[in-house]
Amino acid sequence: MRTPNELRDRLRFAVFNGAGGARYQVRDLLGEGGQGWVFKASQDDAGAPFVVVKVLRPDLVGSDAFARFEREASVLRALSAGPSPHPNIVRFYEHGRATVQGPDGPIEVPYLVLEFIDGPTLSRVLAAHGGFGLPVARVRRLFRQIARALSDLHGQHIIHRDLKPSNILLAQRESTEIAKVTDFGLVKRVDAPMNQTVTVAGMSAGYAPPEQYEVGNRRVSARTDVFAFGAMLFEALSGCEAFPVAPGDTALRTVARMLSGDRPALARVSATIPRELRDRPELTSALDRELGRATDGDPVKRHGSIDELWGAVEPLLRAATSGSAHNLAKVSEPPPASMPASGPADQGEPSDPAPNVRVTGKPMTGERLRGAAFSEGGSSLVAIGAYGLYRFANGVWSALRAPRGVDGRSLRGVARAPSGSLLLFGEGCAALLSESGTATRVETGEPDAVWLGALADARGMILVGERRSRPVGVVAVIPTGGSPSVHTLEGTSRLHAAARLDGELLVVCGTHGALCMLDGSEAREIVWGRTGHLFAAAATRDGGAYVVGSGGHALAVAPPNRSLRHVAPPATLEAVQTTRDLCGVTVDPSGTAWAVGSQGRLLVRRGGTWSRLTADAGVVGLIALTTRSNGGRVREVVALAEDGTVVEVLLD
Repeated sequence: MRTPNELRDRLRFAVFNGAGGARYQVRDLLGEGGQGWVFKASQDDAGAPFVVVKVLRPDLVGSDAFARFEREASVLRALSAGPSPHPNIVRFYEHGRATVQGPDGPIEVPYLVLEFIDGPTLSRVLAAHGGFGLPVARVRRLFRQIARALSDLHGQHIIHRDLKPSNILLAQRESTEIAKVTDFGLVKRVDAPMNQTVTVAGMSAGYAPPEQYEVGNRRVSARTDVFAFGAMLFEALSGCEAFPVAPGDTALRTVARMLSGDRPALARVSATIPRELRDRPELTSALDRELGRATDGDPVKRHGSIDELWGAVEPLLRAATSGSAHNLAKVSEPPPASMPASGPADQGEPSDPAPNVRVTGKPMTGERLRGAAFSEGGSSLVAIGAYGLYRFANGVWSALRAPRGVDGRSLRGVARAPSGSLLLFGEGCAALLSESGTATRVETGEPDAVWLGALADARGMILVGERRSRPVGVVAVIPTGGSPSVHTLEGTSRLHAAARLDGELLVVCGTHGALCMLDGSEAREIVWGRTGHLFAAAATRDGGAYVVGSGGHALAVAPPNRSLRHVAPPATLEAVQTTRDLCGVTVDPSGTAWAVGSQGRLLVRRGGTWSRLTADAGVVGLIALTTRSNGGRVREVVALAEDGTVVEVLLD
């Protein structure tokens, strides 16, 4: 074999002859690493489902990697030997060796044939939520399934040892989301000889507890999986890693933090946890006690089994979701005695008369929208979801084909350019999609980025997001007819939105209250207190901007002083009649600002106060909006909910 890549390319479209006459036609490459490749494959039998063929590099036969490969096959075969396969464990079909034609002659390669899951990993779903936790009901449903799979494994004296979000696949079966535990390369039988276990190779920092780093793995037990399960549960609820690993961190440093550092606590990241927990501090505190115990550095202090841990946290999650989403949306927020100077607070029930509300689009099943762009006048819109691209027109949603070379599931958002073209952006990619359907790749000058927000106007395009290699904010400025320039904003971690200040300078905002003015290559912090995350921004008619975010934060950024361009403009925290997260903001042609957010919140800014309108249509989270005017006066507000519901609010 000359190079591994040559063999990988030759495996495309190869045929593996399995046992009992089965034949597997190798097709698409799904993933690769230093130890081999994972392919999607079809079977000869008509109507047979696709499968996964996992191939080990032949030069690794006899190595530790080969031992893990064989161990995975042995365990999966044992798990599939029962009368019916476990619904939450990836199914095993076959294991063997195939002879393929290599660059220098026939080569024998070990392979596994497994169930093909047409769905994302939990890690991809968490990344799609942009640093925020998943809804509690979804977490409870998924982790109940993971707990069942682990309980069955432990009952057969098998420890997974490599639990992490990327090893949880999410399948869709008749509109039901099913979690599947996969990747058993590091499994350990409790009764296996110590010299047959792997100590450090392949372990996932941040999820593997301290005992996995010990020589001989003598303390590895079911409590090892309890630790990883607790770390994943914390991440699913908060959007934050339980034990983040910084670039360059050593295993020793990671273990030291696990042993002596603070336990992960939802109360410390309350801005990113679901509203059901944020509004119930007693539940958050109880969950933190169980998560702290599950992730203790000493395995003796953890829950004795996955059943014990799940039995402790499941009632708390169930209590958080005891009310339906529809009823939660109608819960009134109690008016405070006064509004503290340090942040927003509810100002009682809105005084505006209740407008007429009309629902024009039905929700999507099993989808969660991330962002959208309305057409001029709001007659149609294009939205990005976890599973692809969609268009809404004439009251109906339809799927759109992603541009060639762009994975629709990797997209994070969409913005509309003045020409009518759509700017699509996401993980390391950006593309312009014309109204005729022609796609053009946008050269951002920065492939090492996840783009989370964008602005497209007559001056060009702005993309903001986060570097993939390290947690720092990044901005790409692409002038019309010019070359892109990329700016890394140290001191920020994730940027979500951008707006023009005075038509020229930029204001960008993001998590942990990041708010900066960008003047060419110079970034200046706009000081405001940084008491929450900031998600959306819109330019004002006088050259300033409105910025909104978590907990009902709304800031008015003043226009910059032309004679003092080196000085960042001030930002004022304004009164807001909600404490719910605000996710979208726009300024209508008359200069009036509107915002939408969680629990169906719709607000209008009047006289420096953001007043809430009674526009309840039974939706939970509104993520985008536009206005419709007639004779210079706004007559309607059109808002999109994260489940695909489209709401028209008639103001007259």
